[in-house]
Amino acid sequence: MSRRFFSALLALCLSAGTAEALLWPSEVNRIERDLGATDVEVRRRAAGRLAELGERVAQRLLGRAFDDPDVEVRLSAASAARALGLPGFGERVMGWLTDPDPRLRLEAIELLATAPSARTIAPLTRALSDVEPSVRSAAATALGRSAAPEAVVGLLGRLDDSAVEVETSVIRALSRLGDVRAVVPLVSKIEDPRPEVRRVVARALGEIGDRRAESALVLLLRDADEAVRVAALGALGALADPAATPSVAALLGGEPSNRGRRAAIRALAAIGDADAVAALIKQLGERPEEQEALVTALGRIGASAVGPLSACLGSEPRRERADGCALALSRAGGRDAGPVLRDAVRRGRVSRATALTALAESGHPDALLLVLEQLDSEDPVLRKSALSAAAKLLDPRLPDGRAVEPLIRAFGAARGRRTDRIELLKLLGRTGSPRAATLLGPIADRADDLDLRVTALSALGSIATDTTRPVLWRALSDREPAVRLAAALALREHGSPASAPLLLDRLERAEAEDRQALALALSGAFAKQESPELFARLQRALEHSRDAERDALIEVLGRAPPAAARGLLDALSKRADPADRRKVAEVSASDAGARKRLQRLAADPDPGVRSNALWALGAVGSRAELPLLERAFGDRDSSAAANAISAYARIALSEKLDAAPVLCRELGSRRSSLRASALSGLRLVSARCPDQPERRLVSDDPSAQVRRAAVELVRDVRSSAEDRRALRRCVSEEPDGAVAVACSAAPARPGSGRERSLVYVVPVGEAVPTPRAPFALLRPDGLVRHGVADRRGAVYEIGLPDGELELNVPALFGD
Repeated sequence: MSRRFFSALLALCLSAGTAEALLWPSEVNRIERDLGATDVEVRRRAAGRLAELGERVAQRLLGRAFDDPDVEVRLSAASAARALGLPGFGERVMGWLTDPDPRLRLEAIELLATAPSARTIAPLTRALSDVEPSVRSAAATALGRSAAPEAVVGLLGRLDDSAVEVETSVIRALSRLGDVRAVVPLVSKIEDPRPEVRRVVARALGEIGDRRAESALVLLLRDADEAVRVAALGALGALADPAATPSVAALLGGEPSNRGRRAAIRALAAIGDADAVAALIKQLGERPEEQEALVTALGRIGASAVGPLSACLGSEPRRERADGCALALSRAGGRDAGPVLRDAVRRGRVSRATALTALAESGHPDALLLVLEQLDSEDPVLRKSALSAAAKLLDPRLPDGRAVEPLIRAFGAARGRRTDRIELLKLLGRTGSPRAATLLGPIADRADDLDLRVTALSALGSIATDTTRPVLWRALSDREPAVRLAAALALREHGSPASAPLLLDRLERAEAEDRQALALALSGAFAKQESPELFARLQRALEHSRDAERDALIEVLGRAPPAAARGLLDALSKRADPADRRKVAEVSASDAGARKRLQRLAADPDPGVRSNALWALGAVGSRAELPLLERAFGDRDSSAAANAISAYARIALSEKLDAAPVLCRELGSRRSSLRASALSGLRLVSARCPDQPERRLVSDDPSAQVRRAAVELVRDVRSSAEDRRALRRCVSEEPDGAVAVACSAAPARPGSGRERSLVYVVPVGEAVPTPRAPFALLRPDGLVRHGVADRRGAVYEIGLPDGELELNVPALFGD
């Protein structure tokens, strides 16, 4: 076989639209043959490789392995069926539940739990009487996952199991089923001598959510075990019964442990009645380490806390408590709290530092003027509060010239305070006012302090004008790389079409170390450029470019008017170098006229090209691309397949189509990145699945990234009482910190905006960006873009909503 033919064959295999594993036919035949061998060791080795097969081949061969007389072969078959997520084998192993080998009984239960049905309830219930505690515990867990009401009776019969691990599994299963028939039997367990049982009972009563448990949970507030008290407080918060407020408030006043006190604060916030508000306000200022938790709790209560907090500001003599009331009011009342806060400041009821923070939180129109007055204060705490508050109130997209002169005066007064000066320069950029250039220009041009120069240049990127562009031009030739980069990025944001020929002149004669910065600056100059002559020069520059500079120049074409750049990008998309095609696919996300180009690139032999093209189709595609994207769900490359799912959801949102049937189907994918993308896509289009499998994924999925995406969906989209129970259970049981935080967070609102961002990928253990490094970029809207970094080690993302970006390692998805 020639090398060329072999390469073409391999490329064809890798680009095929299927999730089947890449095993040569001879290997598949060998495994099939060995499963029928008389030598048990040969059969065991073959069974151990079943998980390497694709779903269709494994489905055919597993039946033989399940019937093998050897226990090890059958165990390997069951493990492969679970790993591949193959349905239909649960009932095949029901007979194993009576096998003498406990490993087979346990494996049978695990398989039955993956796809519970009405026929599995009875055998799982019988397994609750197994002689092995591990088997009984697994059976209880499987029954809890079944969501079958008929499982309750059997579980209640094992509520007094002699093994504590079984008893706690039974209680958790009853909690998960949420059937009120379990309430009275569970209440009877609150005096169990084992604290781990009492703790699980308290959580279960809260998750079931029946207020008949309130008095029993109040009794547990006097438990000697701290963890039991914390669990009881969480449960009382879940019940939100005002009858419990006096007991919880009393515990807050006398609870010795910090953990218990914080649990009591959360419980009062969840109950949220007038007495709960009063109890929380009473604790403000008592313990500095609890102030933020109390403020957050009162802010979450919202409108019903505004009146008492306003009254506190008007009458509270203790400054510490009044400060807490001010901060809580800013969160509970929003902009409406501004007049009350302003009056409290005028009357000296709150400290000035607190007042500035509270006014910034409230977003009141008068807040900025009060903040600016304190920028040159002699009190360092007050200055820091003023700087932080001003950063929240200023937005360069909403120019506000009122801040310019106060900021310039504060900069002059901050002589000797270098950190303050850097922050003040940043704030001048955030004003968005051209008048800020009177200070920023000279510092960017002549300051001896490198950090001050770089900060001023970056700030000019928000306000660059014809008078400041000469400063940026000079900085492009500076000997310091940081200065050149800051100037290039500023020009990238506010370049003038008239500067394009001058930048090209410099690019054509520049040294290698300057060319990447000049290429960045060209993006701004070409954003409104349509001259054929200049595009011809840009083409020649591209022909002589390499590596990082080349990717920056292709981005210039991506920012240019689409009609002017389309021909060059089309030609580049057909180049032999896959790195060129990857970058063209990436920048095409801003051109609706690039759909045919992207359709072609979505079938490229290179997985990185396909990933970028499929992602870009989500930004510019239409319903006509949905069949192509749906086929791409089966792409062998997980990054490409996951991006196709996200793209499908984005198009469905823009076209107002029902994407739920297609996205819900992908929740059963064996690839975790696809499940996570389907969940994020459902959240984007505000849809849920008919049988609510997403709720099960909150706790059951092995991937933390999938669990987090499931949490955000059930939390933010049509959340039901069952969803809230699942989230409460997640808070107490979830092992991953980020997922647990998401479970306890308030519902998030989607952001607006259409920003561009250049993100550099620095893998763990590296000090600099790494070309072709794999990445998973979590956007503010919850979608995750998968792929590999470009030749600079960067990712260019277009159409970002407002909010934070999070760069993850693809290995977290476990594909």
